[in-house]
Amino acid sequence: MNICFVLPQMLRKPIGGYKMVYEYANRLSNNGHNVAILFLNENALKRFKLPLWFRKSFIEVFTRVEPKWFKLNENITKYSSTNSKEIEKLDKKFDLAIATGVDTVDKTIEIFSKTKKAYFIQDYESWVYPKEKINSTFKAGLDNIVIAEWLQDKVESCTGKMPVLIKNPIDTKFYKMECPIKERDLYTLGILYHSAQHKGFKYALEAINQLKKMYPKLKVKMFGTSQPDFNLPSWIEFTLNASKEDTVKIYNSVSIFLCATVSEGFGLTGLEAMSCGAVLVSSDYDGVREYAINGVNALLSPIRDSNSLVQNVALVFEDELLRNRLSKNGIQSARELTWESAMDKLETYLNSIDNN
Repeated sequence: MNICFVLPQMLRKPIGGYKMVYEYANRLSNNGHNVAILFLNENALKRFKLPLWFRKSFIEVFTRVEPKWFKLNENITKYSSTNSKEIEKLDKKFDLAIATGVDTVDKTIEIFSKTKKAYFIQDYESWVYPKEKINSTFKAGLDNIVIAEWLQDKVESCTGKMPVLIKNPIDTKFYKMECPIKERDLYTLGILYHSAQHKGFKYALEAINQLKKMYPKLKVKMFGTSQPDFNLPSWIEFTLNASKEDTVKIYNSVSIFLCATVSEGFGLTGLEAMSCGAVLVSSDYDGVREYAINGVNALLSPIRDSNSLVQNVALVFEDELLRNRLSKNGIQSARELTWESAMDKLETYLNSIDNN
């Protein structure tokens, strides 16, 4: 099948939603499909006062050479929406176009007017758009595919139709335990830094500052795609634009992975950390419930409650039996969300299109 994913503009930094699209693109390509990605680059570099011809040329070169942070298969074609001659031909080239976010739906409908269309929904983007706009994309007439049960409920209640559910998988052969939790420095925390308010980092920061007073030996290993907007003390080690290999090392070097997210579609980092044997202590946001069960494979706190996060981290530090049990169960839970299962579900959906 000829398949084209439609993403917002090309970005140089690692983004979870892009990562999932790139993974699916690679795996579909490996399975024999002809795959392309269209980047909606109209607004790229507009903040710079550049001649239009130069901006377009630069964007098209940039689209060809990026992303450098993720290795796409060489046979995946990349298009930039700034190349109008190429865009005009796309509708005849593909059997399926897949929108990947609120800001891609209208363009997908416009560019692929005669092509079968789907909508890969990875979150409820209420931190960017009003609910009316988000809900209108669910009802735009595309085949809706969601990554989480809570999104499935949202879309069904809005449209009256059950969307296809394909939960986010991870590569458990890559994200795996390399250092048993018993051999790790106990007073170590892993954490993802993100400046967006819905990621809840301020609550994680409040928690780790309290924990440092309780446990003077505490060390924090933090990573993110932008520099923190505060001065880092010596006990916080920060990795900018961590590679996949970097994150595996971090997950395997900490006893706990701390997450204080307020709202997110799924939360891949928490699952990756669990798969590597770190104990997940997280806020109880919608996405984390797709794989984390309080007291079984993780400890969950009410959102925006740094005191509860502190209490749960302390529980893990102080109770070796609990720590070992949560680590073991977390690894097992991660193994249930495999790429093989996700690809089987996606291929089943693609076959249903072929049969219509």
